[in-house]
Amino acid sequence: MNPTFQITISGSVQGVGFRPFVYNLAISYDLKGYVSNNENGVIIIVQEKSPTVTEFYKELKKKHPKNAKIKHIEIVEILSDETFDTFSIRPTEKNIAINAPLTPDFAICKNCKSEVLDPNNRRYSYPFISCTSCGPRYAIARKFPFERENTSLNEFKMCKTCLEEYNNPKDIRFHSQTNSCPECGVRISFTDNKGIITKGTNKEIFEALCEKLTAGKIIAVKNISGYLLLCDATNPKAVLELRNRKKRLTKPFAVLFKDIKQIENYLYCQKAEKKAITSCQAPIVILPLKKKADLAITEISPAIETVGAMLPNSGILHLISNLFQKPFVATSGNFNGAAICMNQNEALKSLNSVADFYLHHDLEIQHSQDDSILKFSKKHKQKVILRRARGLAPNLNLSFLAPRSEKLLCLGSDLKNTITITPNEQTYISEYIGDLANYDTYNRFEKKINSYLTFFNFSPQKIIYDPHPSYQSANKISAFTFENKTIETLTIQHHEAHFAAILGEKNLWKKRKILGVIWDGAGFGSNTEIFGSEFFEYNLGQINRIGHLEYFPWILGDQMSRNPKIAAFSISRNNHHFQQLFNKNEIKIYSKHIENSVIKTSSMGRLFDAAAFILGFKNPILFEGEAGMYLEKLAQEAFSKSTVKLKDYLQDEKITNLIPTKTLLLNLNKAVKNNTQIENAALNFHYTLVKCIEKIARHKKSKHLAFSGGVFQNTVLIDLIIDHLKPKYKLHFHEMLSPNDENISFGQLSHYLHLKKLKHGYS
Repeated sequence: MNPTFQITISGSVQGVGFRPFVYNLAISYDLKGYVSNNENGVIIIVQEKSPTVTEFYKELKKKHPKNAKIKHIEIVEILSDETFDTFSIRPTEKNIAINAPLTPDFAICKNCKSEVLDPNNRRYSYPFISCTSCGPRYAIARKFPFERENTSLNEFKMCKTCLEEYNNPKDIRFHSQTNSCPECGVRISFTDNKGIITKGTNKEIFEALCEKLTAGKIIAVKNISGYLLLCDATNPKAVLELRNRKKRLTKPFAVLFKDIKQIENYLYCQKAEKKAITSCQAPIVILPLKKKADLAITEISPAIETVGAMLPNSGILHLISNLFQKPFVATSGNFNGAAICMNQNEALKSLNSVADFYLHHDLEIQHSQDDSILKFSKKHKQKVILRRARGLAPNLNLSFLAPRSEKLLCLGSDLKNTITITPNEQTYISEYIGDLANYDTYNRFEKKINSYLTFFNFSPQKIIYDPHPSYQSANKISAFTFENKTIETLTIQHHEAHFAAILGEKNLWKKRKILGVIWDGAGFGSNTEIFGSEFFEYNLGQINRIGHLEYFPWILGDQMSRNPKIAAFSISRNNHHFQQLFNKNEIKIYSKHIENSVIKTSSMGRLFDAAAFILGFKNPILFEGEAGMYLEKLAQEAFSKSTVKLKDYLQDEKITNLIPTKTLLLNLNKAVKNNTQIENAALNFHYTLVKCIEKIARHKKSKHLAFSGGVFQNTVLIDLIIDHLKPKYKLHFHEMLSPNDENISFGQLSHYLHLKKLKHGYS
């Protein structure tokens, strides 16, 4: 009898066609045994002589499906009383406790794109076409392992033909858990906003939808992971109407293009961007405008000549784009900042004042997700994740994350919330949830936590949260501690969590003397201090705050983050060089508030707002980061010209731990008064901040610099840092997480595991 070998594989190996691949490979080697999913990934049992099994093992590692990510693979010889006559795919054992990464959703593949447009194919115009390489995974999963019975598609029983495909080793849908067709699969319906249904075949429904887009109508489309709002991107009136109805007056819209060729007609798309946008994650990628042509660019992206471009990620969007032929706006199906709608009832309730028509379907979404958004710096192509959601969440594929026994729940921040949990040896970071100040978004936050509790049969032993006294995320704690008095809770300061996030992502905990540059809008420091521009040093298991932006008064509460004029006045403290920028009434009111102010801030976000105001941004801020995006656009225009001579506005200042806020703003204002072009002044403002980082790094003798916080979504700032600091320092930027508050929940986990836990003797 031939010896028996066991091969165990962990990583992202479920829902990616791994078992069909193993089956066909084993048959080619004439092996006997089986392959199955287990709690950690995939297990293979084979019986054959050692040399043959060794070759089979090598092929597994080299030729696995492209969407699979092997974290660990091991082969051992075992004793077995069982003998096998064939090789088979064995069903997964019932009720196993999952201890593996969750499979994200995959964009529609090339083969399925071709089939769904082929009139001779039985899946012609069937929008839920998928195979082992593509289709929804996480979005429809009720639990894992990824088996059909654990998904929403279990409600749709495969017809005879689909079952034949499923059982045919030579078919691309061999063992595809999402297999379905027009005969047995998901149904669509097209209605107006009064519920009147347009009847017809799938093809006729999509043709009717495209006719409405051409007529300037707004369509709410239930995609695989939630509703999108669509309108013709070449129709200025339609885009403007969508803005008005959605109450999204200036924030840019994403635009969906039919294919990469159509993108390149309108936008510059270089190698790094093209690779990202055509990947199986199919994110939105921010691209600069090449030519306007018929694109309603002023209405799509007011005052910012970039476009968030995307390709179809599902059969639904692929069918629409191929029938419509033109680019169309595809923005999140929500209203006024609420969470993306995930079912028909939510859509009808939230979007009835926005949408003229609806495309619904009867596949239940378990995990609604916005589209992920990426950006690349223009010069060095440094990747920045602006939003981590569909296709990227909920896994964090860091091979060095150590196994742990503690069950932890990290609640993150409020403005760009995510949650992080450790129900097993894996770390799961939820998709972007949103701003918890919004009632609907807070409800989605609660549902996400509750769904994870069920999903993983998970009850946290410790809950980690932000100490901000007004954060809504902390409200969830009382529900847990009321039911279970043994749950421990602890807080981690906002900016230390940011620092811990980049230390964790880049595995820097064993390094010495790392300078953390943590810049954002605001984070709780104390009852009288709002942090926002912090320098930390990590060394030998300790984080110390060693510097920050010079404090200035925080006045008029949230109005300060909505009106850049207030930030400019507060920083300038009514300096006579600035007085012409304000009227007498403003000077009187703001001065009185400064006189009575008890709260001070080191917010880099507000400094950027103030600089934008001086350089021409005079309007109220209508969405977070708007003034900063204006400033970045100006700086990018100058940075793209090699002739601009850089100037450090603080070159005469000795900076060891404090950046002199007022002096910086004063010198920026002087430059404008001396007729410096505002684009050049904006670039020099960025350059000055880079020189400040360098001065503090030199003073602290730090060779490793780690960056986190929402300000580092600014790609001009990143390119300048790389230009001027890379020759002297090792630079660490986020690449798997967003630098903004989405990374706070992971930072809380990382901080606890490497600092709090050790400091307090937790085990």
